[in-house]
Amino acid sequence: MDLSHFPIQPDSILKRLRRWVECESPSWDGAAVSAMAGLAAEDLRQMGATVHTIPGNKGYGDCALAEFGPAGAGPGILVLGHLDTVHERGSLAGPMPWREHEGRCYGPGAYDMKSGICLALEAIERLRREGISPKLPVRVLLTSDEESGSPSTRSLIEQTAREAKYVLVPEGSEPNGNLVSGRFPTTRFQLWTYGKPSHALLQRSAGRSAINAMAALLPRIEALNTPNCSFTVTYVRAGQMVATVPMESYAEIICTARAQDYLDEARALLEKLGSEEGVEIKVDIKARRPTWTPGPADERLWLQARDLARSTGLELNCEMLFGGSDGNFTGALGVPTLDALGPVGADAHQLTENIELSTLVPRGRVMAGLLATLE
Repeated sequence: MDLSHFPIQPDSILKRLRRWVECESPSWDGAAVSAMAGLAAEDLRQMGATVHTIPGNKGYGDCALAEFGPAGAGPGILVLGHLDTVHERGSLAGPMPWREHEGRCYGPGAYDMKSGICLALEAIERLRREGISPKLPVRVLLTSDEESGSPSTRSLIEQTAREAKYVLVPEGSEPNGNLVSGRFPTTRFQLWTYGKPSHALLQRSAGRSAINAMAALLPRIEALNTPNCSFTVTYVRAGQMVATVPMESYAEIICTARAQDYLDEARALLEKLGSEEGVEIKVDIKARRPTWTPGPADERLWLQARDLARSTGLELNCEMLFGGSDGNFTGALGVPTLDALGPVGADAHQLTENIELSTLVPRGRVMAGLLATLE
């Protein structure tokens, strides 16, 4: 399929993207993500899809599942994305306003990953307007908690992927522009320290501070890093009253490794850290993503994308990447999966997260080509 002149419209992508970015949707705010799911569902209905809203659970927001093509037409293509972001509500009015500057677009969730979903919807819509029907039915699943490790949506993702022949994940691409055909595993650990409360002024020595115990552990956790397994403490909370020696502290640690065996060892390393006398430590797993090792079917899917890209004058490479996505789940199931199909961008999870506007058209054409030619 010659995609060199396929009419992807960047202005159309940006118009939708701005509305989506301005609907702030931090992962932990179920109501905000549900509002974003409602906005996405309405856009999908206007495109002619049959849309199902899947109520959130465990405190997370709603998901949206859209179907293009006849129901029950057999396994097809699943476009998989997430609507949640890592940025607080109010970021848009504060340090992260929507802006286009020197060929880049900025805003909360612009790169991770609202632009990729908007790019995929533009490809679907443009195929329809050009009278080109995909050879397979297309479904779009937009989830609510990927940035939290997908604790409430993993089963939904896996169930939907098992009904698909291919999975396309329009996560943003790294600055090198590479696609992703495999990802290393990740685990999110929970860590508690339990001390003994006492009056912080009158009987300070009678207590055992859970905060002090946690503070002593944090540099020891970071020191566990090796080339094979990384440990990053990303969240800490503690204390109950200003005048009370704190009896509990809580932290979350995210680990990624070159193999699952290293993550299995990671828990044992955390449990062996120990603490001061009178303080208890507890370690548990909050969420995990399995290893997605590229198989022959993933390779064929990537090569098809490469050939389609070449018809647009774009040269693509592919890699196995650290940093999880929901593609870990689908790839680990053995469903042919291709990730990082969204725009090229930079500074994920930073206040300066952005996409390169010049990549919208060529990468939109690759997405359209895959949707049109996969069979």
